[in-house]
Amino acid sequence: MSDDHHAAARDQGPESPAIPRGALDPGEPRAPRGPSRAWRRALVGATALTVVGGLALVGFGAWQLLAPPAPPTGAERRAVPRISDELPPAAAAAPSGVAVPAIGFVADVLPLAVGSAAVLDPPTADEAYWLSDYGMPGSGTDNTVFLIGHTSADARAVFDPLVDRARQDTTLMPGDEILLATETGTVAYEVIGSERHEKTRLAELENVWESDPGRLVLITCLFQADRDLAPDNVVVFARQAE
Repeated sequence: MSDDHHAAARDQGPESPAIPRGALDPGEPRAPRGPSRAWRRALVGATALTVVGGLALVGFGAWQLLAPPAPPTGAERRAVPRISDELPPAAAAAPSGVAVPAIGFVADVLPLAVGSAAVLDPPTADEAYWLSDYGMPGSGTDNTVFLIGHTSADARAVFDPLVDRARQDTTLMPGDEILLATETGTVAYEVIGSERHEKTRLAELENVWESDPGRLVLITCLFQADRDLAPDNVVVFARQAE
C-alpha cells in the first residue's frame, strides 16, 4: 500500500483496521484466485475488531478508499439436495476448503495460529482462515472449529457472499449446510443460528469461544449500506451433521 493510501487510511478514524505488531500489512487488494481444484473436486464429488485481553478480527476498512459503487449485497439462494447423509465418516484433520451449496459459495482455507495476538487480522482477503489453535473438523475432534475471513466495501473479499449489507446480517439460514474439505474427506455442518456482537465485546463472550466438539463458528466483519465499516461482527454457529 502506498504512503498516500496509508495516510488516507489513518484519516478514516477509529474504524480503520489496526495492524498488530508482527502482523502482515494487507496492502493492495488482490483479485480472488478461487478455490484450488483438488479440494473443489472433493466437494463436487460429494455433491475489525479491537478488543482487550482476547481475540479480535479487523475488516479491510482501507478498501473503502479504492472501492467502486457498491454492488448488490448478499448471495442468490438456490435449492440444493442435502449431502450430509451420503458422506462417510472423516477423521479429524485440518480443513483446506469450505463451501455453502445453498448460496454457491466456495473458498480455500489456510491455517492461522492465534498465539497471543490481541488483534486477529487474516493475512489475505481471498482465503478463509482456520484458527489452528482450536479444533479440527471431523470425527474425534476435541474443540470448536473456527473459521474467519475478511469482508470488504466492494465485494472483493472472501466472506462477502456470507453477509447481507442491507440487512446487516448473514445470508446463511438455519438448516444450510456448510462443507469443509480435509485430507480425510468432507465434513458437513448445519447452520443453527447467528448473532451480531459489538467488536469490543466479542472476546468476552463464552458462548462464542467455549470448547464444544462438533461445533463450527464463522466470524467476519459487517459493512454498512454506505460502505462504512460497521461496529459489529456477525457470528454464525453450525453443528456437525450426525
